[in-house]
Amino acid sequence: MADDLVSLAEASDDDTVVDVLLARIATTAAEVVAGVDYASITAWRGAGYTTVAASSDLVRAVDDAQYAEAAGPCVQAEQTAAPVAVPDVAAVTMSWPGFREQATRLGLRATVSVPLFAGGGSPVAVLNLYGRESEALVALAAGVRHVFAVERIPTQGSATDGNAGSWQLLNGLGSALQLRVNIQRAVGMLMAETGCDAEHGHRMLRTWAAKAELPLSAAALRVIEDMAPGNGTDVRVTVAPLAGNVVSVAVSGELARPVGAAVAGRLTEVLDKPAPAVELDLSGLRFCDIAGLRLLLELRERAVADGRQVRVVKASDAVRTLMRLTDTAALFGYPPAPESAADGDPAG
Repeated sequence: MADDLVSLAEASDDDTVVDVLLARIATTAAEVVAGVDYASITAWRGAGYTTVAASSDLVRAVDDAQYAEAAGPCVQAEQTAAPVAVPDVAAVTMSWPGFREQATRLGLRATVSVPLFAGGGSPVAVLNLYGRESEALVALAAGVRHVFAVERIPTQGSATDGNAGSWQLLNGLGSALQLRVNIQRAVGMLMAETGCDAEHGHRMLRTWAAKAELPLSAAALRVIEDMAPGNGTDVRVTVAPLAGNVVSVAVSGELARPVGAAVAGRLTEVLDKPAPAVELDLSGLRFCDIAGLRLLLELRERAVADGRQVRVVKASDAVRTLMRLTDTAALFGYPPAPESAADGDPAG
């Protein structure tokens, strides 16, 4: 299963091998992961959601109920690109009535829905894990959330209670997310270098990998090494003099793990200025990963708690792509209103 998750992360989103890997992942998860009685795979195909693989036809009714209402853990996981756990099906609010009814009818007590990624970076499917006992799935959900937070392989035994199948899943997810970070970083560098959009950047990377006869992740690492000698995490924070009620901050370079204490401190110091609004110019960021975005979100949360605003007024293609994938653009008031948008920074 771990190998299949890694292979999925390397594959093109439209590769025919994707469905083969998804089917194997669902079957294996139901067989070896502690507390999982059924597993299925949800994917968006054509004009709606569908179950492309299931360990048992019995569980399809639970999936179908969510598709009919366009609501439920699998739908939310696909839309947010984040895992969604239901530790107690009986306690689910009536916002998901179809899911609750069908899950209860099947005797399910807990579920975990996990987004799965191919080389394109956006979720290509969701792995739904269903169980009749909640304890093991609650522990597994904690492990999955941790893996998504750190985007790397967890410490062995973390939230698995020694279950080899659970470790396979977490190890595979951690490895796949690490590959995703590197691939997205390489694409962001190609975008900055050539001025292309994210789709073309991915196409360039896949083409180069094929010509060099390298896995996509290896090609991504080669791009990173070639284009960013050293650790590749240089970032610069420039704070403009206070202008009226606004302090303007330009962040350039690569805001990525590991984010140095100096950078975090420099951004935090911005809130020391007596201004009700902070405007961020992120057009100079050639790459930003989840760790960098989390730092910006923490800055916003502190400002909001103090009755202030943090707005993104300009963003690079890499940043726009990340905000779209994480559905965080609106939190930063992006895109700005047309009359305040800077030249060359699209308002849509």
